[in-house]
Amino acid sequence: MEQFLQQLQDSNPVFQFIGVMLVAMVPFLEGYVAVPVGIAIGFPAVMTIAAAIVGNWISVMVVILASDRVKQWLQRRKPSERQQEKQNKRLERGQKLFQKYGVPGVSLLGPLLIGDHIAALVCIASGARKRYVIIWQTIAIIVWAVGTGILVLLGIQVAK
Repeated sequence: MEQFLQQLQDSNPVFQFIGVMLVAMVPFLEGYVAVPVGIAIGFPAVMTIAAAIVGNWISVMVVILASDRVKQWLQRRKPSERQQEKQNKRLERGQKLFQKYGVPGVSLLGPLLIGDHIAALVCIASGARKRYVIIWQTIAIIVWAVGTGILVLLGIQVAK
């Protein structure tokens, strides 16, 4: 990872944008990890936030649009007991969130508790319409990336 970040820092802005997008596409890293990474390598904050939003959004939309296939794949997979237990805990937590807060709550709280991708799957599996999930996931991705960017920039200002 360190070598990747060094190469990213030394590359041109187009590759930096793509690199931040790639980090944001990874489940559980998403925009709230990609933004500090992008800012840390010296990529402009606004471009970093934009790249994180685009990358995270693309990967979550793929999960939502392919949710039927993802659901079938997960059912066919034979994970280890430990993986199964971990996955079941996340899904249970997601189901509880959905019952209590609905799509908006799962979408906005999901990145913090279960990740964007699982949050989207929980919403779809719970019977929410894909269009509604797409709208709220988009809002959540933007809120988390912008919020993280603001916090990182404030932290840099305080550190100076």
